[in-house]
Amino acid sequence: MKRMLATLAAITLATPLWAEEIKIAVGCPPVPACADWVYAEDLAEGLRESGMDAKVFTGGALGKDPEIVDQLSQGLLQVGLTNFVMINEVDDTILGFLAPYMFDDMAHFFRATQDTESELMDGIRASMQAQGIRIAGLPGLGGTMGVFNAKTPITSVEDMEGLRLRAIDSTQIELFKQWDVQGVVVDMPEFSGAVQQGIVDGYFNPPVVALIFRHTEFLKHYTDLGAGTPFRSALMSADWYDGLNAEDRAAVDAAVAAANEKNRAWTAKAAEGEIEGLKEAGVTVSELEGDALEDFKTRSQAAWDVLMPEGEIDAFRALAEATRE
Repeated sequence: MKRMLATLAAITLATPLWAEEIKIAVGCPPVPACADWVYAEDLAEGLRESGMDAKVFTGGALGKDPEIVDQLSQGLLQVGLTNFVMINEVDDTILGFLAPYMFDDMAHFFRATQDTESELMDGIRASMQAQGIRIAGLPGLGGTMGVFNAKTPITSVEDMEGLRLRAIDSTQIELFKQWDVQGVVVDMPEFSGAVQQGIVDGYFNPPVVALIFRHTEFLKHYTDLGAGTPFRSALMSADWYDGLNAEDRAAVDAAVAAANEKNRAWTAKAAEGEIEGLKEAGVTVSELEGDALEDFKTRSQAAWDVLMPEGEIDAFRALAEATRE
């Protein structure tokens, strides 16, 4: 019996921690337009190539974002793709990377967050690490952000008068105030009903959101503002990652790096076809030009001190300038 127990113990110690299935949680359905799903599948493929057993769970099968983050922090789940808001609840510095007109486009955003060492990103990573979570990446969704609405084309700030936009949180409401627009916090699953009930008229999002959730069926007007670089958050359990041996950790690092690189290419390609996709869905696409665009930029930048911690605007300006081409 003693010999059998010793053998079992040796087998247990020799079994890598990733011998169990690595679960990757995704909230959206498995559709090619969803960056989360594409990123998760790319990551799972990289892990499998290293001999690991990885499976992607879609459609919120493992819980909503707060539940995913809770499972990650406890080591009950290995990887999750969530809204950036999950990071914001821990460290609101992250909002500087989303601030309208801070970065020129998604390529600029990636240079600032992936190619350049910065105290801003290091601080955010440390904040999340203290919660038992590692940031694997900040995947892009496609093109930059604009305003969708169900009522009217928008070619100036004045055209937005009387509109109510769905807000992610109170911070975004402060941004909308600069546009003289009312914001109402509405969870995405309730958005369609909120439009039908007249609670909100639209939202501030990248084109891909309306395409994924088929909101183009009732949001018939889009204004391409180039206002903000949208991203998601790819998160890992720190307990799980730290428990891997050096070889396995290196394999995970390689799979993560490959998924991030593929996402950069995917983001650029997705952005190229989004506007045509909206038009094919019957959406009227407008732009702000000249003085109208400058007015919108000025108003948006006036909200920067609300969108990021006090005193960090200069740090973000410096990072943006250092990574601008």
